[in-house]
Amino acid sequence: MTKSTERKIKNQYVIFFEKKDWSIFKDAADYYFETAAKIMKKDILYGSKDLKLLRRNVIKRLFIGIGCELLLKAIYLKNGFCINKHEQQHERSNLFEIVNINKNDFKDDETLPLNQLIEKLSTIENFGEDKNIVEKGLKISKVFRNKEGHSVVYWQDYDAQNYRDVEKSLICIYKNSFNEELQLTFSVGAGEKAIFIISKIG
Repeated sequence: MTKSTERKIKNQYVIFFEKKDWSIFKDAADYYFETAAKIMKKDILYGSKDLKLLRRNVIKRLFIGIGCELLLKAIYLKNGFCINKHEQQHERSNLFEIVNINKNDFKDDETLPLNQLIEKLSTIENFGEDKNIVEKGLKISKVFRNKEGHSVVYWQDYDAQNYRDVEKSLICIYKNSFNEELQLTFSVGAGEKAIFIISKIG
């Protein structure tokens, strides 16, 4: 029996992620967030003025969502937790520490979904009084990614507070999980200056 096209492509990406891999996830997340902060209408290569604004904002929201997923996976790996899916895993399953598992019980072509990463985050990281701030921003990011990745609309209600909530969440995460000070503004509204600066604390 020949392999399906999907199976063949998945085989190009098979990997069991180790703790040491956390930094490549963090680096990729940084890239997506910086791009989401700074991309401008002039960077969009085609379309009318209105469509360029729409496409720019779509890219911002998609990249915010992708960045959040990769950032959470960096946190899990940094703390020694497996991000590959267990063969029998569902969203309410427990987390698994990499040092205590049989890798043959885990899928090498699938990782934990974003919703599970968000729901389980507080079990591996203590954000204290910032927990609700962190969770709110992550859930907004998940909606950004899901909506923009699965549908197309020509108009969307714009609520600047959504972006401010995501910024607050990421600032807390960078400080708590990576000992980094993040200065971040996603430039969306007219006249907003994009900011993405990371510096080590201490």
